[in-house]
Amino acid sequence: MDVLRPVERLLATAELGARSRRELEAVAAALVGGLAAFVVGLVALAIMDGATHPLAGSRSVGTVAAAVAAVAAGASFVGAYLRSTDPRHAATTQRLGAFVRVLAGGCLTVVAMGFAYLAVLTIALVFQEGFAGLELDSFGGAIAVAIASGAAAYLAHPLGEEIDTRVLGALVPAFLVVGVLFSMLTASDSSWWEVHFSELGAGGGISGLAFNGTLVISGLLVATMAAYLTHDLERAVPEGGRTAWVGRLLATIGVLMLLTGVVRVDIAQWLHIGLAAGMVLVFLVLCAALPWIAPGLPRGVHAISTLMVAGTIFALLLWVPIGYYNFTGFEFAACGLIFVWLTTFLRSIAAVTDDRDESDRAAAGRDATS
Repeated sequence: MDVLRPVERLLATAELGARSRRELEAVAAALVGGLAAFVVGLVALAIMDGATHPLAGSRSVGTVAAAVAAVAAGASFVGAYLRSTDPRHAATTQRLGAFVRVLAGGCLTVVAMGFAYLAVLTIALVFQEGFAGLELDSFGGAIAVAIASGAAAYLAHPLGEEIDTRVLGALVPAFLVVGVLFSMLTASDSSWWEVHFSELGAGGGISGLAFNGTLVISGLLVATMAAYLTHDLERAVPEGGRTAWVGRLLATIGVLMLLTGVVRVDIAQWLHIGLAAGMVLVFLVLCAALPWIAPGLPRGVHAISTLMVAGTIFALLLWVPIGYYNFTGFEFAACGLIFVWLTTFLRSIAAVTDDRDESDRAAAGRDATS
């Protein structure tokens, strides 16, 4: 962090608001990360075989850029996470406790690095398809590495500054989409969809590693989100209920997702499928039990939860016994329903907590003037 001391001195003397300060810090992280990445990329590409290098594939600009961007994203996130002055972030992390806070910070760092790595690899693949046959020399490749790393550092910085339940809720589907998309683009068997999604994780190729790694990291992310959500629910429903069970069930889904990634389908098929089915089952239990474990939530949340249970059962019937689509179609439908519910649920919780915070501030203002 010593390289940021000049920027910190500039920030200390500048007349900046909180948001402007965060934006300037993100830009500074991008500049530092980009410059360092240019040097690393120049050296790494220079020592690789060949005068020029493809955008994607083995020993390519994309592989170097993805690795360096992952490090840049992780460093930027950690720096922002440790130095965050955002009041929501501070309030949440204080309630988590030291051990959970450190564990959450570590998991989120892995997520930031994994997101950057997979996103850069995916973009490199797309560009390679668009610019067929294009290769870059060491200097041009180093510029590409710098751009990718600077962008990763820039985007990771606000995550560390303002991490909360809503941000985590948006990260889960985004990360899964990027990881699965990369696995689809690199799949050696183009007919994988005729079996199921887990077929992408079979074998030891790059597609399998990306798919299983995406499940593992996403599981960590869901489990981390569960810790944040538990404390948000305590604020949203202070009058009672068993809100801790919401976090526990969500954490269970995260653990099952992680284990699904660890247990490859081609090694232990039935265990892998059982873990994946367990995620859907726990989700159904969570939705069905929500009126009893968190009765103080808005009625809209309970209504959407009931619809999700009905929708999941209907999606299952379309697979078996109707046979409208195969298992992959059911997986698509089930994942879509889970993400819709998660987004709606988190937005509702955020709305309730914001309303309560505004009411508390208004009450404090009336007390101060009386």
